[in-house]
Amino acid sequence: MKRILLLSFAFLTVIAFSAMAQRTVSGKVTDDTGEALPGVNVVIKGTTTGVTTDLDGNYRLSVDDGATLVFSYVGFETQEIQVGSRTTIDVTLGGATELTEVVVLGYSDASRDKLTSAVSVVDNTEIESFNASTSIDQILQGKASGVSIVGANGRPGQTALVNIRGITSIQGGTNPLYIVDGVPVDPSNVNNINPSDIESVSVLKDAATAALYGSRAGNGVIVITTKKGSAGDAKITVKTSYGSASRIEDNFDMMNAQQMLQYEKQLADVGVSSAAAQPGGRLAKGRDWGPFLNRNTDWFDELLKAGRLESQSVSMRGGTEAATYFFSLARDYNEGIIKDLDGFERFSSRLNTTFKLSDNVTAGVNVAVARSESDLPRDRNNVQNPFRAMYDYKPWATKYVTDAAGNVILDANGEPQYNFGEGISLGFNISEALVNNTETTTNLVSIASAFTEVSFLQDFKFRTTLGMSNDRFQRQSFLKPGSRLDQFVGDANNPGSKTDNGSNDYRIVSTNILSWTKTLADVHDVSVRALYEYNKRVFTDYTVTSAGFVTDRLSVQDVAAIPTASGSFETSNILASYGAFINYAFDDRYIVDLSLRRDGSSRFGRESRWGTFYAVSGAWNVHNESFFNVDFFNSLRVRASYGASGNQQIPDFGSLSTVLFQSRNGQSTVIPNGEADPGLQWEAQKIIDVGIESTFWDNRVTFVADYFQRTSSELLGERPLSQSIGDENNVILTNLGEIESKGWEFELSADVLSNNDWLVRVGGNIFFIDTKVNKLSEGNDIFRNFTILREGEEINSFYLNRYAGVNPANGEALWYTADGEITSTFNGEDAVLLEGKSAQPDYQGGFFVSARWKGIDLRADAVFRGGNYIYNTMESNMLSDGVSINTNQRTDAFNFWRNPGDTDVLPNPLFGSTAAQTSDRFLQRGDYIRLRNVTIGYTLPKALIERVGLDFVRVFLQGQNLLTYRPYFKGDPEVGIGSGETIAPGADGFVAGEFNLYSYPNLKTYSAGIEIRF
Repeated sequence: MKRILLLSFAFLTVIAFSAMAQRTVSGKVTDDTGEALPGVNVVIKGTTTGVTTDLDGNYRLSVDDGATLVFSYVGFETQEIQVGSRTTIDVTLGGATELTEVVVLGYSDASRDKLTSAVSVVDNTEIESFNASTSIDQILQGKASGVSIVGANGRPGQTALVNIRGITSIQGGTNPLYIVDGVPVDPSNVNNINPSDIESVSVLKDAATAALYGSRAGNGVIVITTKKGSAGDAKITVKTSYGSASRIEDNFDMMNAQQMLQYEKQLADVGVSSAAAQPGGRLAKGRDWGPFLNRNTDWFDELLKAGRLESQSVSMRGGTEAATYFFSLARDYNEGIIKDLDGFERFSSRLNTTFKLSDNVTAGVNVAVARSESDLPRDRNNVQNPFRAMYDYKPWATKYVTDAAGNVILDANGEPQYNFGEGISLGFNISEALVNNTETTTNLVSIASAFTEVSFLQDFKFRTTLGMSNDRFQRQSFLKPGSRLDQFVGDANNPGSKTDNGSNDYRIVSTNILSWTKTLADVHDVSVRALYEYNKRVFTDYTVTSAGFVTDRLSVQDVAAIPTASGSFETSNILASYGAFINYAFDDRYIVDLSLRRDGSSRFGRESRWGTFYAVSGAWNVHNESFFNVDFFNSLRVRASYGASGNQQIPDFGSLSTVLFQSRNGQSTVIPNGEADPGLQWEAQKIIDVGIESTFWDNRVTFVADYFQRTSSELLGERPLSQSIGDENNVILTNLGEIESKGWEFELSADVLSNNDWLVRVGGNIFFIDTKVNKLSEGNDIFRNFTILREGEEINSFYLNRYAGVNPANGEALWYTADGEITSTFNGEDAVLLEGKSAQPDYQGGFFVSARWKGIDLRADAVFRGGNYIYNTMESNMLSDGVSINTNQRTDAFNFWRNPGDTDVLPNPLFGSTAAQTSDRFLQRGDYIRLRNVTIGYTLPKALIERVGLDFVRVFLQGQNLLTYRPYFKGDPEVGIGSGETIAPGADGFVAGEFNLYSYPNLKTYSAGIEIRF
């Protein structure tokens, strides 16, 4: 009995001491302005035990005596605080320096001072300063060094063209890999992500990070992390804004009715026969021009409008220590600027949850669904494009039929009649087509992921993630019976036609990571991870067309008289991967990372299906050395990396011979449609990066510089075949060359003023790049539209005839021969490669200024690029030397040769057919600086809003694309695609920014809004 009592006493003593040794610590985390910070990670150092702060910045955690708490939050400096005997610990986190912020790499997170790679981070404060309807890839423009982002066009909802550190392939695809909460997402779907849901974006640029993702990361990686919940009562944020959009004004003028009539007369007077048939040429000036002068139509006003912008979102976050959630709903609407169309509308929702099932098990589910709908116009270089019509239509032509006095003539039903007559290109009135040739597209995009993470044996962790994305696309195109286009291309016996087509793009990924992390002897930090990943994609599509509709009010396929065409298609691919990654740091001074990954792709043949990708990288934190004692510098580190990556962005079954099924004489038949290359292999990339990072002047200045070099060999592309082979495409997909990119990146930011009332920060980035062709198959040149690929030359150099000006004696256009002689005879064989004139920019970047004074905040962002050239196709049409007299012209078309001795003039219109040839006459530099975004806001004082139960209220005004400086280019130099339906991104021969046409123009927007939290 005595022994039992003694044991009981001892047991109770242990319990008592344990209780005394453990305590509950609570507190509040704020930023350096006193604002509460929700979602801050509070973790007991050396363990995985921790909590996150609630929306008021509060936390509560049970700890042992002697424990150290680690407070970390993206964009803020991590702090470590020893608990001691305290039960309340309030913490103020200062803005993180470049070297202490936490960086999300996708498979893992790391503090900047433990990174050995080049990564640019954009946080949610920068993202949310843009209009919510803007696609996230466009928001990144100018914010990350080494990243080239150009809007494909201004079409609402349009994604941008993104290249990281230059062109990496000539046809194998140059899009970076997008990862959203661990799930790969197609670049075309990033416009369905609500920017307000995003916590941060990490741009992974070099071999050290590209090797983590293997073949998918050859063009870089953009990791998007969305917001998570935090423990505490539910907090709700409501944000709404309204605004308007208009096209960016041209830096040239089109002719009005009087000017166009005068121009027609002048051309007729010098003997241009086609001008003599125009009103100005055939009618007596002053006596018969009256009816045409009365019209004087401004086609920009007739076809365009000030488009409405709307954005509404509501989000809620909260939870307990065991479960947290983030939930959001949003609607974004961009009406666009075309009359009679509704534009682009997106509804999006997101639910992110995390569950702490036990001390060792954590799980979570993220689900996002977005639906977008658009009725935007055709983007092609013909009469169906309203943006060509507004430049082409004669200003003396009218939208509706009018009398001599300019009054609209009504039909028997009292309705105006569309004008299909003189001055309307090919008699096709786009105003009528916008009403009677309707087209709508719908995308339903779902992205979901679920993960479970198990910690065991103290230092081991296993995480498995299952992710899925699904894009359901639908397009409906209806030519109303009796419409003008139906009369051109339809069936007179079965008027009206309807086409339904759609697709389903399904992707699934399973990622499994086993990791071991340990700190040995307090100075050796070791992390080892093993990876297995499985990716599968299945893509299907369909098309159904019918004709014969009794009314324009019924447009479903069932009411059509006859089916005219149908078809479906399916393709799939699989990528399986194994990887091993080792991270080692000694005493926070020397860091070495090693990675090895094997990818197997079904797109290649059995003999070359697997590719091996690796990287080795290291960093030296000089500031942690005992000998480094420079007061001016707060931190200084150097890093370097080398590795291999790949590219498999080619069509499925690219290594196999394929056939095309057709019908002949009522029987099914097949014809060759794709020749196989049994030796087709991975496009390989070798990447070198050397960088330096530093902070100084009391952490107020951050500087980053990188030198990089990337060599892409075994380039994937199509090589022409002899037509005698009988292949439908007469090309073979093969490996055909090598290109090399090298350049410099620089980032600089500084807090130039920081005190209790003021915070003024400036910064920017710039990168210089040079990309050359080292090798091509058998040394053969590859020709594009206006550019060429040639060994030893800059990629996508222009290949054109050279214009030598005007002969002062007679106004005839002059040309240079290939040997440099001047001649009046144009010969296409005299085209040459133009040294130093490429479609690729030599430099680009962005800069910003932000300021905060008490409750007022201001941010302005600008972007720039230069050194690239653009073939100005629009100018060649608007200064056509009398060739395009059937379309409107620019006012400077009047400046043509008239008398012997005239110089600095356009050619004599009598020689117009020769002068209008494709040449460097219309090649212009694309340099520009654009004021991309300006936002000014005011946050109401807390003492005022707390009376009505609110935590935060901010009102703001915003403008985008407000000013553009373009010293050399006539038009908008931010050219991505000349025309999406003429040659689209990903097509053979596509070169971003090579030429302009009549694509949807970039938009200038103004909006006002309010954000409320409670």
